[in-house]
Amino acid sequence: MIKFIIIFIAGVIETYIYTGWALAATQKKVYLSSILMFLYMVVYLFILDSAFKDSNSRLMILTYAASCGVGNFIRVYQENKHGKD
Repeated sequence: MIKFIIIFIAGVIETYIYTGWALAATQKKVYLSSILMFLYMVVYLFILDSAFKDSNSRLMILTYAASCGVGNFIRVYQENKHGKD
């Protein structure tokens, strides 16, 4: 159970970073987008490594997919909120 929680949290962080990377790359922020891509890949590969080593990988993949939706929602919501100020 704890592994699913860790994967969920890591997935939220990973997608939050990835969405930040996409925004930074679109705005041509070279250094920021490079740092965010590095962080994204480290977390992403950790998640993949953990998920596919697990005996219940299908549930782990579903947990990761749900966390991606949550991470993206949080980042886009924050960007939209910030843009309205």
